[in-house]
Amino acid sequence: MSKNIKVVLDTNVWISGLVFGGKPEAILKLFIDGQIIVIISEEIMTELRRIIIDKFPLFKPRLSLLEASIRNDTILVQLGDQRIAVSRDSDDNKIIETAVTGKVNYIITGDDDLLILKIFGNIDIIKPAAFLDIYKQDKRL
Repeated sequence: MSKNIKVVLDTNVWISGLVFGGKPEAILKLFIDGQIIVIISEEIMTELRRIIIDKFPLFKPRLSLLEASIRNDTILVQLGDQRIAVSRDSDDNKIIETAVTGKVNYIITGDDDLLILKIFGNIDIIKPAAFLDIYKQDKRL
């Protein structure tokens, strides 16, 4: 997979990678290693910060490190030019708006409210495991 692959990571992927590890952590490592381009919005950052502080306070020190990496290594897009209301959970629309604004290839999420959409425009909405499978296949080509 070329380094030009652009993704939006749903908040649940950031949190799972930071707190629980597994496949979401593998995706965070791809980001940290510069193998994928991650697009983010201030709205996603705010949600990430709020959830870590409220639900996983022991991870606040790691959040600071992650935030520094996010600020340095992601592409921050400004939301507001277009409102998208397609998810059955209105909180998830910011994920789609970020993806559309950032012209990404994939939204990576564990959220069924987004996964049920499967695709929005040219953006595939997939689970972390599916993204890693695609990434591995492409690396073999």
